[in-house]
Amino acid sequence: MQVGEYLRDKSCVVTSAASGIGFALTEALLQAGAVFFMADRDTKTLTSAVEHLSTYADRVHSMSVDVTNQEQVRHMVEDAASRHGRLDVLFNNAGIEGTLPFADVTLEHWRRIIDLNLWGVIYGVHFALPIMRKQGGGHIVTTSSLAGIVPIPFQALYCTTKYAVVGLSESLRFELQDEGIHFSVFCPGSVISRIWGTTVMGERIEQKPSAEAIPAADAAQTILAGVANQDGIIALPESARSLWRQYCSAPEVAENFLLDMARQRRSSYQTKGWFY
Repeated sequence: MQVGEYLRDKSCVVTSAASGIGFALTEALLQAGAVFFMADRDTKTLTSAVEHLSTYADRVHSMSVDVTNQEQVRHMVEDAASRHGRLDVLFNNAGIEGTLPFADVTLEHWRRIIDLNLWGVIYGVHFALPIMRKQGGGHIVTTSSLAGIVPIPFQALYCTTKYAVVGLSESLRFELQDEGIHFSVFCPGSVISRIWGTTVMGERIEQKPSAEAIPAADAAQTILAGVANQDGIIALPESARSLWRQYCSAPEVAENFLLDMARQRRSSYQTKGWFY
């Protein structure tokens, strides 16, 4: 199915919508004719993003939402559904990256990344599903990562949360498909966004995206095509899809690749204090 055909006039919510993949999804969804609810905890960036989308002012609503707060997520979901009369698509997009040696990991790191990357998704699913079941259908789309389908070294925290949301989405996809409720999870490799240069604890550091990182707008187009096709797992770009296929079909080749990556990252961290 074409993206515009699938999403036109649909009531959509995107978390962490003010920048990166979230903002790119916002623009693409509006171009496809969706009615849109932007949620983000960064109110200053959110205000700027809404102003940038003034052409679509009649179809854009914004909400200040911290996805680690279950009551704020509940209000977000219920408000979006009441404004439009239904909730068609929820994009659980908020999250944070976590790349560090496991020897440096603290329990505070674990709590923060699980609260944001996992509990934030659980809250969204928990509050959206009763609405979608009552209305007879809907679609929940969650942002995972290549690190949710391939065990990337030095990303144990990140992999833990991103593997979890892949499992959640895939399990519910089969459980609820006969009720007209669809689940997709997208697993991007390197995409240009604010996640680069943000530590697990939310501190900003000097770090540029990797050379192979693709623009968020390109990622959004691939994601929405997969959503319209009701794909379960949407891996992108091609380099990420290739590594995933290799990990599944030629594990001995992927193992050597990942061991080499671990050695390169260890060496980089020891000499530069970071991984790139």
